[in-house]
Amino acid sequence: MQAKDAILLTISQVNHLLGQIQPHEYRQPLPEFDGSTLGQHFRHILEFFICLERGIPSGMVDYASRERNLLYEDAPGVALATFQSFADTLERLQASEVVALKAEFGGANRPCYQSTVGRELAFVYDHAIHHLAIIKIGLRCHFPHIQADRDLGFRLRRLKRRGGGFVS
Repeated sequence: MQAKDAILLTISQVNHLLGQIQPHEYRQPLPEFDGSTLGQHFRHILEFFICLERGIPSGMVDYASRERNLLYEDAPGVALATFQSFADTLERLQASEVVALKAEFGGANRPCYQSTVGRELAFVYDHAIHHLAIIKIGLRCHFPHIQADRDLGFRLRRLKRRGGGFVS
């Protein structure tokens, strides 16, 4: 399985959730999240995808340069459309392309490291899985009526194409 396929499946799972979550649920502070919301976790996942997408043309990926766009955490429909937009760009990305990665540590003198688009796709996938596992806890505790994929928040071991989509 390639990182692109795993991300596409993950985005499909995310879009399935976002299609069910009501805006007031999306914005509700949850005690398990120390007052954070589902929307804030979805925003955080999305902004890593956006940083990667925006960094590739310049050859410099900087995850610390996230915009923290509040629309992504307030409006599930806006987040859904933006996740889908990222999914649409995946086909054009070349995994072997070399990029620089600006570290999030080091203050004003943050070091840069050589990476590839493929390595960064694997990173944003792993990052998304971590946050989706947290989101799944919030859904189970507060919104049991929202149907999540049973594999949400787990790394996929294998992926098969079925019809127009993917199954694990």
